[in-house]
Amino acid sequence: MKTIMVVDDETDILEQIKSCLESNEFEVIAADNNRSALEMIEEDKEDNFGLILIDTEIPGTDKSALFSMKPKSKKDIDTTKAEDFLQKPFTHEQLLDFVKSKVEQ
Repeated sequence: MKTIMVVDDETDILEQIKSCLESNEFEVIAADNNRSALEMIEEDKEDNFGLILIDTEIPGTDKSALFSMKPKSKKDIDTTKAEDFLQKPFTHEQLLDFVKSKVEQ
Protein backbone atom coordinates (compact mmCIF):
# COMPACT_ATOMS: atom_id res chain seq x y z
CA MET A 1 0.00 0.00 0.00
CA LYS A 2 1.21 3.49 -0.79
CA THR A 3 1.75 6.12 1.84
CA ILE A 4 -0.84 8.76 2.76
CA MET A 5 0.41 12.30 3.33
CA VAL A 6 -1.57 14.50 5.72
CA VAL A 7 -1.03 18.27 5.73
CA ASP A 8 -2.52 20.31 8.57
CA ASP A 9 -1.10 23.25 10.52
CA GLU A 10 -2.96 22.24 13.70
CA THR A 11 -0.59 19.75 15.30
CA ASP A 12 -3.24 18.20 17.56
CA ILE A 13 -5.50 17.42 14.61
CA LEU A 14 -2.54 16.26 12.54
CA GLU A 15 -1.50 13.80 15.26
CA GLN A 16 -5.07 12.54 15.72
CA ILE A 17 -5.45 11.87 11.99
CA LYS A 18 -2.04 10.20 11.81
CA SER A 19 -2.78 8.02 14.85
CA CYS A 20 -6.19 7.00 13.54
CA LEU A 21 -4.88 6.02 10.12
CA GLU A 22 -1.79 4.23 11.45
CA SER A 23 -3.90 2.21 13.88
CA ASN A 24 -5.82 1.01 10.83
CA GLU A 25 -2.66 -0.12 9.04
CA PHE A 26 -2.11 2.88 6.79
CA GLU A 27 1.39 4.28 6.42
CA VAL A 28 1.25 8.02 7.09
CA ILE A 29 3.62 10.95 6.59
CA ALA A 30 2.59 14.15 8.36
CA ALA A 31 3.47 17.70 7.33
CA ASP A 32 2.54 20.76 9.36
CA ASN A 33 2.82 23.21 6.47
CA ASN A 34 2.46 23.33 2.69
CA ARG A 35 6.13 24.07 2.03
CA SER A 36 7.27 20.90 3.82
CA ALA A 37 4.63 18.88 2.01
CA LEU A 38 5.71 20.20 -1.41
CA GLU A 39 9.36 19.44 -0.64
CA MET A 40 8.48 15.85 0.30
CA ILE A 41 6.36 15.41 -2.83
CA GLU A 42 9.13 16.76 -5.07
CA GLU A 43 11.68 14.47 -3.40
CA ASP A 44 9.43 11.43 -3.89
CA LYS A 45 10.98 9.98 -7.03
CA GLU A 46 9.25 6.62 -6.58
CA ASP A 47 5.67 7.95 -6.33
CA ASN A 48 5.21 6.52 -2.83
CA PHE A 49 2.29 8.79 -1.98
CA GLY A 50 -1.02 7.21 -2.91
CA LEU A 51 -3.17 9.94 -1.39
CA ILE A 52 -2.67 13.44 -0.01
CA LEU A 53 -5.06 15.02 2.52
CA ILE A 54 -4.75 18.79 2.83
CA ASP A 55 -6.37 21.03 5.43
CA THR A 56 -8.28 23.77 3.61
CA GLU A 57 -11.61 25.55 3.37
CA ILE A 58 -14.46 24.29 1.24
CA PRO A 59 -14.71 26.68 -1.75
CA GLY A 60 -17.45 29.26 -1.34
CA THR A 61 -17.75 28.66 2.42
CA ASP A 62 -15.80 29.31 5.58
CA LYS A 63 -15.97 25.64 6.61
CA SER A 64 -12.74 23.79 7.29
CA ALA A 65 -12.19 20.41 5.65
CA LEU A 66 -9.66 17.91 4.41
CA PHE A 67 -9.26 17.96 0.64
CA SER A 68 -8.13 14.71 -0.94
CA MET A 69 -6.04 14.43 -4.05
CA LYS A 70 -4.00 11.87 -5.89
CA PRO A 71 -0.39 13.05 -6.27
CA LYS A 72 -0.24 12.42 -10.00
CA SER A 73 -3.06 14.92 -10.49
CA LYS A 74 -1.26 17.72 -8.64
CA LYS A 75 -0.92 19.83 -11.79
CA ASP A 76 -4.64 19.89 -12.58
CA ILE A 77 -6.43 20.08 -9.25
CA ASP A 78 -10.22 20.28 -9.43
CA THR A 79 -11.60 21.67 -6.18
CA THR A 80 -15.22 21.75 -7.33
CA LYS A 81 -16.13 18.17 -6.45
CA ALA A 82 -17.78 17.99 -3.02
CA GLU A 83 -16.90 14.30 -2.69
CA ASP A 84 -13.21 15.24 -2.48
CA PHE A 85 -13.79 17.10 0.81
CA LEU A 86 -14.29 15.76 4.33
CA GLN A 87 -15.77 18.57 6.42
CA LYS A 88 -14.36 19.13 9.91
CA PRO A 89 -15.10 18.07 12.56
CA PHE A 90 -15.32 14.41 11.60
CA THR A 91 -15.28 11.13 13.49
CA HIS A 92 -12.60 8.48 13.16
CA GLU A 93 -15.12 6.32 11.30
CA GLN A 94 -15.87 9.11 8.82
CA LEU A 95 -12.14 9.66 8.28
CA LEU A 96 -11.52 5.96 7.66
CA ASP A 97 -14.48 5.62 5.29
CA PHE A 98 -13.33 8.73 3.39
CA VAL A 99 -9.73 7.55 3.10
CA LYS A 100 -10.67 4.00 2.10
CA SER A 101 -12.97 5.30 -0.64
CA LYS A 102 -10.21 7.55 -2.01
CA VAL A 103 -7.52 4.88 -1.86
CA GLU A 104 -9.73 2.46 -3.80
CA GLN A 105 -10.35 4.93 -6.64
